[in-house]
Amino acid sequence: MTVLILLLVDFALLSIVLAFYLRRMYKERQALMGKADKSYELQQQMYQVEVLQEINERIGYSLEGNKVIEIITNSLGNLLEYETVSFMLYNKTETVVFKCHVHQSVNHRFISQVKEHMLRATETVCGGLDSNIKLDERIGGALLQDHLDIDVKSYVNIPVVIGNELLGLINLSSSKPDLFDHNQASVLFNITNQAAVAVGQLQTMLESEKGKLTGIIAAMTDGVLMVDLENKLEIYNPAVVDLLSLPVGRTITMFDILDSLAGKVDLRTKIEQALAKGAPVEVKEVLLHDKAMEITITPVRDHAGSQRGVAVILHDVTSEKSLEKLRQEFTAMMVHELRAPLTAVRWSAESLLKHLSDAKAQLESASVKDSVSNIDIAATNMLELVNDLLDVAKIEAGKFDLNIQEYDLSEIISEEVNTFKAQAESKHLSLNFITPGPIKVKCDKVRIGQVISNLLSNAIKYTDSGQVDIHLSVDSVTNQVVVAVKDSGLGVSREDLAVLFSKFKQLKTFDRTQKGTGLGLVVSRGIVEAHHGRIWAESAGENLGSTFSFSLPLN
Repeated sequence: MTVLILLLVDFALLSIVLAFYLRRMYKERQALMGKADKSYELQQQMYQVEVLQEINERIGYSLEGNKVIEIITNSLGNLLEYETVSFMLYNKTETVVFKCHVHQSVNHRFISQVKEHMLRATETVCGGLDSNIKLDERIGGALLQDHLDIDVKSYVNIPVVIGNELLGLINLSSSKPDLFDHNQASVLFNITNQAAVAVGQLQTMLESEKGKLTGIIAAMTDGVLMVDLENKLEIYNPAVVDLLSLPVGRTITMFDILDSLAGKVDLRTKIEQALAKGAPVEVKEVLLHDKAMEITITPVRDHAGSQRGVAVILHDVTSEKSLEKLRQEFTAMMVHELRAPLTAVRWSAESLLKHLSDAKAQLESASVKDSVSNIDIAATNMLELVNDLLDVAKIEAGKFDLNIQEYDLSEIISEEVNTFKAQAESKHLSLNFITPGPIKVKCDKVRIGQVISNLLSNAIKYTDSGQVDIHLSVDSVTNQVVVAVKDSGLGVSREDLAVLFSKFKQLKTFDRTQKGTGLGLVVSRGIVEAHHGRIWAESAGENLGSTFSFSLPLN
């Protein structure tokens, strides 16, 4: 009896120990399974991060759907087991791309089954494919071996949707049954969905930026066009159509561009040179349709450094060339204007020296007086020219200082009129000043007198008969005083009125026997505008007289 009791006690203790051991083993197994699940979950998360990172790094190369799908499918082997990974890419053409990568050798029947499963899924998702659409099959990877007796036993199809548009279908297929469970399908779907969302957001952003860039290019005055590596015109702005005088209202092709430049520049060759050199190529002074252009061809690269084509810039330099011509003409005119008085000074000085070397010569002789007078006149003319040049330089530099005080404008005009009376009488011209009386204005007396002097001088110089009238009036509407110098002289053509106060411009309609640089009007405009006034000219045409006016604020 005692032995039996001892045996029962030992059995009970053994049962307790065994139960404790089994419970411990169960907990350890559960812990290991938990670790395995966590490891697999971590592996899934790392895979998702890797795929999205690769998409982020490579997306700059292209936003094409097949690139996005390839990034996903090329890395699936790191996470899932399969024989083949395939994708079917839908596009707007009449061809659907079916690409299958064979990870482990299968037979042709296996590939056909994969394709059939994907076509059935397509029919479910979007109602099938049009009967006219062709299938472009691309099989790669391991060799197909028809002696293998295997079939598709398990597969999963994942649609790729970007921006509410079905881009394609990804398929994983295996010869093992029940290989893809719900969790694996969910992982693949999540990765595909996140990638599609990222691409969709980037597409939206790029479309927005593209719209901004297109707007900027369209507003540019320079002609801008982009040409790809196949000499296809990708983009152009309205300035290209205008500069090359191309037809308005229809799509322009690269042939239109090349034809418009034929005989002027071989653009195709210049593009090839730029791509070969990998550096910009410039073409100077291309004359086309009364325009002067400079053409710059610059290779365009993506962020990986690969050439994508060229950008061609058409820069209209017609105005610059015209300005350069005016500068050259102005320089020649200045040389001529300075040479005449300098020559007079030289001859007068030589004559004076000759008379002074003669012991019998008298300093009071007429020849000596004429020589000194000529030197004085020539020096005065040169000084006036130099002063005008200095005034123009000060005006352009914004360093034109004024001594503003309150003056009677009528009195300033009267002083200038008295100065020119003798000159007017020598040409038998009537010089009249019409004024309502004293008018007080705040101005620089010397500078405003200079403006009036310039206008009166021109009016008398270019009027052979008749009269010169200067009117002073007040415009109560604008609260300004207006000075108008009216003559019956040569007048000004409509074309010249537009450039009358421009630098480097001397009017062709003026009497060529009269000398002048045109700087007086430029200086006058600067003085009047410095007083917050305005200056302008009016004329009915050549030989019909003209009126030069300027206004100053009363307050």
